Amino acid sequence: MKLPQRFESYHFEIQHILVLFIVVVVFQTALSFINSQSTHQIFQQAMEYYRRDSAERVADLTTTALELLIEHGRTDNSVDSDNRESTIQSFDKLLSQQMLQRNIDEVYLLVSQGGKVFALREGEEIYDLYLDSDSTLLIDNQPSANNAVLYYHENIQTLLADEQIVSSLEGNNTFHVLVPFYDRGEIAGAAYMRVTPDVAGFLSLIESAYNQSGVLFTGLILVGFLAMFFIHSYTAQERDEVQHQLFDQRSKQLREQVEHQKESLFTKRIYHTHHKAEKVMGFIKEDLRSLQDKNLDETRNRVTKYANFVSRVIYDMKTYDPPLHVIRNPIFQTNINEVIQFVVENIFQRVYKVSESKAVSVELNFAEDIPILHVNEYVVWEIIEPLIQNAIEHNVDHNLTLEISTSFDQEHKQLLVGICDNGKGLSPELLQADESGRKAIFKESVSTKDGSQNSGYGCYLAWEISRRCDWVLDAHNREAGGACFTLQAPTG
Repeated sequence: MKLPQRFESYHFEIQHILVLFIVVVVFQTALSFINSQSTHQIFQQAMEYYRRDSAERVADLTTTALELLIEHGRTDNSVDSDNRESTIQSFDKLLSQQMLQRNIDEVYLLVSQGGKVFALREGEEIYDLYLDSDSTLLIDNQPSANNAVLYYHENIQTLLADEQIVSSLEGNNTFHVLVPFYDRGEIAGAAYMRVTPDVAGFLSLIESAYNQSGVLFTGLILVGFLAMFFIHSYTAQERDEVQHQLFDQRSKQLREQVEHQKESLFTKRIYHTHHKAEKVMGFIKEDLRSLQDKNLDETRNRVTKYANFVSRVIYDMKTYDPPLHVIRNPIFQTNINEVIQFVVENIFQRVYKVSESKAVSVELNFAEDIPILHVNEYVVWEIIEPLIQNAIEHNVDHNLTLEISTSFDQEHKQLLVGICDNGKGLSPELLQADESGRKAIFKESVSTKDGSQNSGYGCYLAWEISRRCDWVLDAHNREAGGACFTLQAPTG
């Protein structure tokens, strides 16, 4: 399949969008965390370099300024009180301006004299040491300068050897810086500074910009997903509408198809009942032609029953589902033995004559004193006739013997009717029952006849009519051979 066709085969629902959104948000959060950590590490390294460089530059500029002031003082030959005060004031301003900056904690000029290191912090002390040849250096180091002196002793060898700035980091923010101090071209000491560069504002600005970028990126993702959601909602609505229209059209087609099938099946049922009525009408014509004075009463009774049966058949043609009161009603007083005997003698024995090659014989075993049934006798006729017809037509190559029996189950108050034959029996597939317990032989259009489009309705009609009579119709094969249809009719 091509790629577009593969995408067309998938249908994205809202849950797919939500899952995709959650996955992207989780990955975006993880990516933001990793990026934040790596960016923070880069910032720390960059800031450490920047702070170190900044501290060293400040210390170097301060040291250079001191050297220039001292050199300028030596070249100025006028030595008076005003010049002295001006020079000392210059030294004090230089040192105090550095101290006024919030990121410089200590400033000392460390010099070695007589094997001792002095920490100079006042302009007068520097002037007396380097510009007043008549003064004697009497300086006592303050306790606060002990750390500076100790740091000087620790790094003096490196300072003398490399003649480069020496710096080290204490904690995360504080730098100790030593800048070589030259006097007359020789290293006479070092300028010491303890600097704590304040870059919190700068870091806050960078982090704020980064957070704004992250929020903007997340917002863009959210807007994208909202757009996807609305587009999906619109397409889903359109799809649902199309599916609804398709469903309505399909439902209409199915209803038309069902109606067509019902009409077709009803037409076949009419054909079936018309065939029975046509056969009975032939008997009526035959009886009328053979009518004589001696058989007048017998023929009249028989023709009357034939006519009533034809009327019943015509009534069945009028409706697919007749009302119940025309089937079961207390006004009906039916003796099932008489109905079966009439059907056998006046229907089947008039059709199937005994011959030398093929014969159909019927044995009637009726129980006496059976109860009356409140069922239309012609409805009973419609049940019994197709069952007998089925037994005969499916055993045309046998010398068939039909045994029709009736009995009464006193315990369960049921009238039992059996229609059994000695033929080849029913095939196993016809005796398979579905979930409702209905066997295949009693389903519509199921038949073992070949080449007939209007078969498979006799047993089906018998089962349907039996169900409306509240009777139970069943079929099975006998162990001795042949098939049996059984009817259980309650007599309540």
